Amino acid sequence: MVYQQLSQQVNQYFRDSNTHKTGNRTLYRKAAIISSAFLLSFLLIFIAPSGCSWLAWMAHGIATALVGFNIMHDGAHESFSRSKKVNRLAALSFNLIGSNRFYWAQKHNRNHHTFTNVDELDEDIDAFGLFRMSPRQPRLFFHRWQHLYAWFLYPLTSLFWFFVLDYKAYFTRRIASRAFSHSMSIADHVEFWCSKALYIGLYLMLPATLLGWENTITGFLIMHAALGFLFAVVFQLAHVVDKAEFPAPQQGGDKDGEMADEWAVHQLRTTVDFATDNRLVTWALGGLNFQLEHHLFPRISHIHYPELNRMLRSTSVANRMRSYPTVWQALIGHYNHLKNMGKSSQHR
Repeated sequence: MVYQQLSQQVNQYFRDSNTHKTGNRTLYRKAAIISSAFLLSFLLIFIAPSGCSWLAWMAHGIATALVGFNIMHDGAHESFSRSKKVNRLAALSFNLIGSNRFYWAQKHNRNHHTFTNVDELDEDIDAFGLFRMSPRQPRLFFHRWQHLYAWFLYPLTSLFWFFVLDYKAYFTRRIASRAFSHSMSIADHVEFWCSKALYIGLYLMLPATLLGWENTITGFLIMHAALGFLFAVVFQLAHVVDKAEFPAPQQGGDKDGEMADEWAVHQLRTTVDFATDNRLVTWALGGLNFQLEHHLFPRISHIHYPELNRMLRSTSVANRMRSYPTVWQALIGHYNHLKNMGKSSQHR
């Protein structure tokens, strides 16, 4: 009932304003700026003075994150454009920056958005025991320090993602404990291997040929440190914080394995906004700081999230929305959650 009511209000807004739910010229201009920064920073890797090449690699890592946040993400949710072909092209940018469009659709669209913060179903809270993100995960002795060492491991996120998790999912045909929703087609297999080969060619073989292996490996690791840290932190601030909940499926009876709340209520419990008044943060993160709005309406472009936020705050769910006023306060919320999960076996 909650989602039905919210959807009616949102649909009425778009009808009254004669606005499409997908991207507009504002988004396309931003995509052009970010794409230019992505290409220019890649070029700088090869032409920057040797003493400054690491800055070019770092800049490219940041630009790559911006592509993921602003172009790939909307494309994967089919909200970048009204054109399916353009959405597919935007989603394919994930293949260019190292991962795979099919894997993302299974991991993010299907699992994360349906079972947010649910153990063994949402891979985003599964760190293979390195961190205890959920109160229902086992607590190991070294977790007492996870609020300190996490920041040193986050730079490895994209390396682990692109070179371990992608292949794990490909060969097991599973995300966390859940099997793929459908089999990969021949085209999907070809796309996976060709894009992985292209990535290795563009980011390892070509630079090594022109710059040497030592400079290439160093730069490649710097690029992924920037990319991985941004990916990890932005995703964590929306769900793995002290204001979010980690519901478990019901056990026993006719509803065994089902969630207690309807889907929209589940999103309200597990998803947190942050820095929604900061226009720079909103621009750079592709609206991912409006995470609740995104989870409730993933097929709407992030360009519209500020307006959706104002709309939701005038509805019956306003007092159930959770947010942090600034990025810094969200970081503290994440730090506190990791610290709490590391020092006790509490459940919530």
